[in-house]
Amino acid sequence: MRNESIFDAIVEQVEERPCQNAVVLEDGDGREHHIGYLELHLLATSLAAWLQSVCRPGDRVLLCYPTGIEFTRSLLACLYADVVPVPVPLPGRTDHHLSTITGIALDAEACLVLTDAAHSDEVYVWLTHDDLGIHECVATDVIEFEDASDWVEPLRKGEDQALLQYTVGPGGGPIGITVSHANVLHNCALIAAAYGLGSGVRSGGWLPLHHSMGLIALLLAPLISGGTAVLMPPETFCADPIRWLRLIDRHDVRFSVSPTFGYGLCVSEITDDQLAGLDLSRWRHALLVEMTGASPAEARTVELFAERLRTAGLRAEALRTSYGLAEATLLTAVGAPGGAVEARCFDSRALDRNLLIPTSDTQGPRLLGLGVVPEPDLRIVDPVTAGALPEGRIGEIWVRGPRVVPGYWRKERLTGERFDQVTADGEKGFVRSGNLGAIVRGELYVTGLMRDVSRYGGRYLDLGRVERAIVGGGSIVACSAFPAPADRDEIIVVAQPARAETDEGSSPLIREVRDILALRFGVHRTKVVLVKPGQVQVMPDGEVNRQLTRELFVANALDIVYADVAREFFFEEVAALPGTREAEGSALT
Repeated sequence: MRNESIFDAIVEQVEERPCQNAVVLEDGDGREHHIGYLELHLLATSLAAWLQSVCRPGDRVLLCYPTGIEFTRSLLACLYADVVPVPVPLPGRTDHHLSTITGIALDAEACLVLTDAAHSDEVYVWLTHDDLGIHECVATDVIEFEDASDWVEPLRKGEDQALLQYTVGPGGGPIGITVSHANVLHNCALIAAAYGLGSGVRSGGWLPLHHSMGLIALLLAPLISGGTAVLMPPETFCADPIRWLRLIDRHDVRFSVSPTFGYGLCVSEITDDQLAGLDLSRWRHALLVEMTGASPAEARTVELFAERLRTAGLRAEALRTSYGLAEATLLTAVGAPGGAVEARCFDSRALDRNLLIPTSDTQGPRLLGLGVVPEPDLRIVDPVTAGALPEGRIGEIWVRGPRVVPGYWRKERLTGERFDQVTADGEKGFVRSGNLGAIVRGELYVTGLMRDVSRYGGRYLDLGRVERAIVGGGSIVACSAFPAPADRDEIIVVAQPARAETDEGSSPLIREVRDILALRFGVHRTKVVLVKPGQVQVMPDGEVNRQLTRELFVANALDIVYADVAREFFFEEVAALPGTREAEGSALT
């Protein structure tokens, strides 16, 4: 019988393998905890009975736990009780972290917060400090809940909401994604088929469970497919990366996943002595997932990881790449099995003109392919015309199909701007990823972000690449490029020189910047503003804050060394910058 809900899929595994381990946890002290399918099901059922007595169907419940069995129990209990779990990280020590989870709690309008006894005081302090006292906080591991006989099986299934998953929105704050039961089941089936998950197969790793990559790939996919999820806290991995690899060896883990960051930490922190005696020959699928597109996957990091771990038995063909998108539940393109991950070199001048052309020149940018494109569910689309682009042309990545979620939580305007998009030739039902990329020889490559795109002369211009090219010349250490306030076919470059400049010494720098834009990008109308250190604004993640720099420029609030811009530019009205939330809705009109 075809499963129509996550509950159906879990119960099927409980009936088939009641005594098999469902979850194994290695905590920060190296102790091992485990729980079988039947025991997990019974504990979840008792908690679900209580949840049904205090919540209404569809209510949101915050899950504020460390990685572990109690989180898994509470997640399933919410699904068993027809309430919507909202996984969130534990309160951190920084104001930014606290404001993020407070924003989630308020946006979700959660009626309840579940945690464990070890962290209940910490959670209570956060709720009190941020005036969230209306949220009842319950430590689920120390309370004896209702008799499970009072529990009523859930009715929500198919396209009904299963999860409320938060990610970073266009403005940098948290934004909720409504994930249905059908979305989860489809993506878990994709993961199981691509990476050999099934009865008794162990998957595991360190990714946080409030993140879709950890929640879907490392927890729900193995549980739904009848495997075992082997978990460790992310802070344990960050403190001692070798423990991830030892976890894989000790527990015979066949599938694990990490962003580039995790592979890079292993390369930089693990010693040859630590690798001695490690056996990774049974590790079948070491998956790299690229999700944000903020910087293309670092090919050299993955190659170094493969080289270092070859001595521990890791097979080159075990490394796999994929492209993930939160709006498509998780995995969207999956690397083909059977061959070693290989980066391609591309022509840098062609890339500057939105073409991805392989080259034998090793000086060009090297990018990792992120998987085979699932036809007909993925298109590369021109951001100006909405026309589907041929192989080798760079545009925005659009995705459709059963993996795509219904939309953003209570954000009708943004949902309308991003979801249910139509290409110029009438193909419907796509979600805009916000990532730039191209297809080369049937494989997807991610090259940047839509927020970096501006219209210029009837085409689109990747301002992120413009900025990187200028900084790459060596004379400029930071810069921000944006359309002139009074003329969108003219580009303003706010740049910080590598050394202090006088008016007389500024002319060669300005010519250098203009030459880069003219020769590499075909931009011949450029104004350059040289500023003192600290004037080019950046966001918390280190990316250039182009909109804020532009607003300061228009307001004449930058500390300028030299400018070849007429003074009237400084007092134009600030307009929404292309690529931001305000402008995205009209980017294709």
